[in-house]
Amino acid sequence: MEGCTEELHPETNGTNSPVLNEGELTKAVLDLSVNTFAVEAQAETRASIPSNIPENETSEEKEVHNIWVFQYDAVTKELLIKPRYYTITDQIMLQDLPVYLKAGIPSFVYVVTNTGYDNWVNDDTDTSWQKFKNLEQLKKQTLPTAFPLRSIDKVSIPMVGASEEVEVTTGITVTVPVTRMYAKLKVKVEMLKAEMKLNNVNVRQIPNICRIETFAGDGNGEPMNAVPFPDGTTFSSIAFAASDLEKSEDKEWAVFYVPENLQGEIENQGGNKSDAAPTNALVVDVTAEIGGEKYLYATYPGGNSLNNFNIQRNQVYRMTLTITGEKGQNNPSSNCFVVKPNGFLSFEPYYRVETGGGYNFADYLSPHDENLKIASVGIIWQTKDCIGDNTNGTLVQLGENTGDIHQKIYVRTQKKGNALIGAYNSKGDVLWSWHIWVTDHEPDNLGRAVTYYTYDWDNNGIYPEKPRIQGYAVMSCNLGALAENQKGIGTGLHRYPDEMTQAFGMLYQWGRKDPFPPLRNVVSEHHDYNDEHTDLHYDNSNQIEVHKTSGTDENKLFHSVIGSTLTGAVRHAIANPTVFITGTNDVNRNESYVQQKSNYFNNGDWCPIGESDNKLWGGLEPASEGMKAYTINQTNNVHIYDNYGTEKSIFDPCPTGWRVASGELWFEFTNTGLNPGSMSGINYDDKFSDGYGMNMYMQKWKDGPTSYFPTQGTRVGDGGGFRTNSCGNYHNATTDTDNRVNILHIHKDAGLFHIFEYQFYFYYVKSVAGPIRCVRDSK
Repeated sequence: MEGCTEELHPETNGTNSPVLNEGELTKAVLDLSVNTFAVEAQAETRASIPSNIPENETSEEKEVHNIWVFQYDAVTKELLIKPRYYTITDQIMLQDLPVYLKAGIPSFVYVVTNTGYDNWVNDDTDTSWQKFKNLEQLKKQTLPTAFPLRSIDKVSIPMVGASEEVEVTTGITVTVPVTRMYAKLKVKVEMLKAEMKLNNVNVRQIPNICRIETFAGDGNGEPMNAVPFPDGTTFSSIAFAASDLEKSEDKEWAVFYVPENLQGEIENQGGNKSDAAPTNALVVDVTAEIGGEKYLYATYPGGNSLNNFNIQRNQVYRMTLTITGEKGQNNPSSNCFVVKPNGFLSFEPYYRVETGGGYNFADYLSPHDENLKIASVGIIWQTKDCIGDNTNGTLVQLGENTGDIHQKIYVRTQKKGNALIGAYNSKGDVLWSWHIWVTDHEPDNLGRAVTYYTYDWDNNGIYPEKPRIQGYAVMSCNLGALAENQKGIGTGLHRYPDEMTQAFGMLYQWGRKDPFPPLRNVVSEHHDYNDEHTDLHYDNSNQIEVHKTSGTDENKLFHSVIGSTLTGAVRHAIANPTVFITGTNDVNRNESYVQQKSNYFNNGDWCPIGESDNKLWGGLEPASEGMKAYTINQTNNVHIYDNYGTEKSIFDPCPTGWRVASGELWFEFTNTGLNPGSMSGINYDDKFSDGYGMNMYMQKWKDGPTSYFPTQGTRVGDGGGFRTNSCGNYHNATTDTDNRVNILHIHKDAGLFHIFEYQFYFYYVKSVAGPIRCVRDSK
């Protein structure tokens, strides 16, 4: 056990005047006990377990890992001692925990457990603990973080409790029963037909705030009206993949722990509960696969299945959801689809809902305009047997013309790999194209994602010492990768399925929606982007190879064009999804050429002067007024802006429900939120097995969930390949001024590991093609 028990002298402020006169403290013993979960009486509930059956609690749900101890005068309700933090290393200590308290005064001892922050109440400043100076202030405080939990992860549920009135004497045992501040939500999904498959269970509209005293107020019981959250409250989500159920103690149930969300009861005139749900009510989404399509079903837990939307602390809510096979909510289309080998995909190409950047999808693809209307579909390129021989148009097929946005495209897949399919107008022009990502490791499954917790920041700095800010759930691999991890090191060509490069994802020029296949030749030097350095790729017939070059040879499907020669670069990129648009004045030169800023036009953008657009991936224009901004390096004019935007755009390359990440994701990869001074300042698992990549911690310093980031190389601004053995150059959706991209540049070298790249010009320009790590499009 650790604690602040050595600081027993009165604390003084900067003028040496007493702040809190503790006097001499006495050693006492705390006896903590955890109150049982209450099972909500749910009238007409869908629960498969009757509500009067007690909950079978797990040992993890009762564990206490750290506590804050407060002692208040029973009469004045003022603090008697400076609040102290204790770390619990063994659960047996909870019945005999030595603490230091004020003796001889009738008092109450309050305990708050499992905050995880030893500086929440008392950070050794004069003002920190004064927010807790009286008991009413304590009750109105919120936890430093309120992140949701899953039963299959490390469970540390916040709890609060108070003793009866007690007058402390030496050695006295003070009993404090504690109650969980989170609710327990159990979800079971039953499928009526064998061909139905569960994809994931996702809980959303989880508030990021948890108050010491329930928002319902002390002793007021269950609220019948919605209890408003404080201004600034945001909401998050957490998910179970179907495969995660195998890790669960009870393999039928997905179990979550969430802060309370009190939305009261509504008048329901016999309709569906979902139809009248309050805006902030907690939602359970179930994604199921039926006949090759993914459908989303939403339902609302609460005190009953009719009109109650309260999720109360220390209550258990059990839901059994039956999927009948009736069509749920259609998933809108996107630029990428994840499909399993020997799978079937059906999507509506005209049905798009993205609004980020202000673009209108109907300006590019529309069933009501003959020039923008799909006349045919086919395979532009594919890895061998990914889809197969589509000569007869049976594997990629345009569905019946419905005359509206609900016409469909059907795709049947064969083997793991990647493909790009295209839609053509009656003239044979490419109108739009879609990345078909064929893999069996479910990268788009919410339950496989890891939520990142990044550092707080503002206009004055980045603050690793403060409680972290919950970010978005991060996809488990790079976009287009065929595995999450890789093994081995070496040189030369290592095409898939070689384990050395299996985690390499597609490469994307900033702002473009279509992928370039990754480099597979493990070398450091600049080289041509050609078939000798990549996987082999095939046309619509699956028989004829399509070829590649960094040069301008138009006889090869993959070639380059100099961006400054274009007018309407964005439309050119859409119509020519395999053509690399250089940001340099020439193509396929060499390393020394791409390192020179003078060899680029328009600050390295692939769009010519006058056509640059910082909103292509849904971000906002960086602005000195009206948004949060912090200057990282004044000399090089480097900033981070709060310009992520609230919506993905139609050019975002990620699958439905996912989008390109923001720049603040990378903060927590170092101990300062800035570029590291040494390898010890990088938040990675240095015990991870060999491979060209780094296993990064996503939530805590050197602890907790990790995610693997390959150092898979990049295509630089002249179209050439580069550093497939050492460099990870990750794009995100946000930009700095002067067309600078907020890329993550990772190396197993502290001098080259840059979460803010400004040393190497050729890495942070928009024309560079790098990998992408998608995040959920909402928290």
